[in-house]
Amino acid sequence: MQSTVSAFKNCSAVHDVPFDSLRHKDLQSLIDNCNKKHSSLELIVSLLHQMYKYALAYEIVDRDYSSAVKINIADDDEYGVPFTDQELHALRTAKDNETSEMILIMCYSGYRVSAYKSLFVNLEEGYFQGGVKTRASKERIVPIPPPAFFLSWRIGSAASESCFRNREKYGVSENDRKRMLGHSFCGDITNSVYGHRSLSDLQLFF
Repeated sequence: MQSTVSAFKNCSAVHDVPFDSLRHKDLQSLIDNCNKKHSSLELIVSLLHQMYKYALAYEIVDRDYSSAVKINIADDDEYGVPFTDQELHALRTAKDNETSEMILIMCYSGYRVSAYKSLFVNLEEGYFQGGVKTRASKERIVPIPPPAFFLSWRIGSAASESCFRNREKYGVSENDRKRMLGHSFCGDITNSVYGHRSLSDLQLFF
């Protein structure tokens, strides 16, 4: 809600313009002349899309002039940087450190933080099971790699691809990486329907 309010405030240049009088050039100019970060511009564009969806439904307008609006600056969002092998080693050797344990579980499981409470761990067979958000990610099985067996398993994790980086180096196929991270096989019926892999198959990567 706060993000939407902020986006609306950033549209002050057209607050006095009747909505049905706005055209694409007005909206594009609004974005181009806004000196906010990329993420703030994304919120404005999202707000415009929502407003036109509403306006079309109630016949306030007959065209969506926001559909072609573009953000013409580079995306400045910061993305996660994988841990180095040296950093992972330091975490593994930090005995009885709950923070280190938690970070390692995040790195090795690939589950989201929201899966924390319901994540199931089978130490005998060596796998995690759980997941949230999409059908592809729910209840998926991820093998527990050998280094993780030395932890005390205070279970909790977040989405991280640290242990899946450089898949060529470790021989992990793109399909198996998607399978363990819970990514969908969009448009790939062969792998989404018929590409079954057993736990023992996935454990070979560790």
